[in-house]
Amino acid sequence: MKVLPLLVLLSVTSKVVFAQDTISIVVNPAVTGKTIAPDFAGVSFETGSLNKIVFSPGKDTLIQLFETLGLQSLRVGGNSVDKDTLSAVATNSRFTTSEIDSLFLFARKAGCKIIMGLICGGDFNPSLAAAEASYIMQHYAGELTGFEVGNEADLYHSNGFRPSTYSVADYETEYLHYYDSVRHYYPAAPFTGPTSATDYNSFTLPFCRYIKNKILMLTQHYYVAAAYSAPIPEQIAILLSAAKLNSITSEVNALVQCADSFKIPFRMGECNSFYNGGQYGVSDAFASTLWALDYMYALALEGCAGVNFHGGLGGPYTVVARQGSTYSARPIYYGILAFQLGSKGKFISSVVTNNHINLDTYSVLDSSNNIFTTIINKDTTENAVIDLDAGNPNYKSAEYISLLSPSLRDTITVTLGGQSVNISGTIGAYNWQTLTVSDHKSKISVPAASAVIVKFMKNSAGVSMNEFGNSTISIYPNPTHDFLFVKDGTNSQVRILSLAGSLIEDTKFNGERIDVRNLASGVYILELRDSKNIRRVKFVKE
Repeated sequence: MKVLPLLVLLSVTSKVVFAQDTISIVVNPAVTGKTIAPDFAGVSFETGSLNKIVFSPGKDTLIQLFETLGLQSLRVGGNSVDKDTLSAVATNSRFTTSEIDSLFLFARKAGCKIIMGLICGGDFNPSLAAAEASYIMQHYAGELTGFEVGNEADLYHSNGFRPSTYSVADYETEYLHYYDSVRHYYPAAPFTGPTSATDYNSFTLPFCRYIKNKILMLTQHYYVAAAYSAPIPEQIAILLSAAKLNSITSEVNALVQCADSFKIPFRMGECNSFYNGGQYGVSDAFASTLWALDYMYALALEGCAGVNFHGGLGGPYTVVARQGSTYSARPIYYGILAFQLGSKGKFISSVVTNNHINLDTYSVLDSSNNIFTTIINKDTTENAVIDLDAGNPNYKSAEYISLLSPSLRDTITVTLGGQSVNISGTIGAYNWQTLTVSDHKSKISVPAASAVIVKFMKNSAGVSMNEFGNSTISIYPNPTHDFLFVKDGTNSQVRILSLAGSLIEDTKFNGERIDVRNLASGVYILELRDSKNIRRVKFVKE
């Protein structure tokens, strides 16, 4: 495996950890790498979802599920974008400006920006695309990341949309027709592309070099393999294989280099486990949790700007499922959630030695100089014993949470930090466990098919659940339902953090009350900063 920055996701289960060779992970927080984009995590829906009342600003639970996951990117496209068209009347394959309104108002409320697909394959119609794009630019330019032209044009020659001779040069010509048609009315309209399915070498890379500065983001699609091409145990092995991960990181490296040469980001605009809709027993199971977590870190490490997991609200590989009026978080949701928890910052150097199993580690340094190390044990039989070195004597305390499920095939029982996402779309405060640290070193066991997140706190600025006993902040009421009143906090910068140290709110405090009505029920950290001090106290929102 690669030498990777240290973000450790450690999972402790009831499995017995047998005596074995110890894996060593040594971190160096002084050697920093790429910063992980705050909008890295995203989802992707079919254009066909527009006329199925999937999106609206009144979909409160779905919006909450987006917010809990911290999603900031929503892509709307997929195969149906080349079949469904804008129309004056909504039908099974047509949507109206009313459905566009619902989508963008949903995104506005959920805090997402949209990558919007325009029909090309099934109906090459730059004028119709320009009408749709003009409506969006006129009303929702602030919620738009960019326009895609069609979907997976590298397959147009084989799916009946274009002749067998269709090439990237043909697509580039069609793309520019769309680009010019839209930009004639809105010169600042943003474009992305080319959303290729698989052919990055002779389609995406040439497109990037030819189109260059006409796109603000290069995109590609990725699926590990075909659904139902092998029995469930074999598919799980394929999904979690080191060879598959190495293959996609090599591809992403080439795409990032091409995008970097034109000073634009690269994003995996559509991805998931298995194409053809995913496979029950794998795509909707805990195996997908560990895969998504590892996949996101591996791509971020290569410089990828983000990923959008494809789905909808049903089928095997969806991130969020809906049955009737009830929403639920699928196992893959927890992999994304774990990534969000430990990825707020810069990669830092880590050296891994004696790794004899299918185990990956990543480390990130956040804005408060906390180290998050994620350890993902994808091995199905061998447990891991880890010697973990924070690499700096100022790191004297640590805590961890576990990502757990009874088995890789389990589709229901997944927990992160002892918590599960509830039917309202929220999750309780994580149960961080104290980890013994001696001379900035610790030891932890990571059972087979599990993961944990370890957080090292720097002595000068670290935050631990056990460090609040002598806080000089006086707050009331605590617990609170709606407002917090703070004594002696005037002119301080106020930050509300999760117990993991992740920033939730950042605001100037003027001596009045602090509104916490929008916070989910749970335990939080209130931090007050002025020119001389940083003070913290825990509070409970009921």
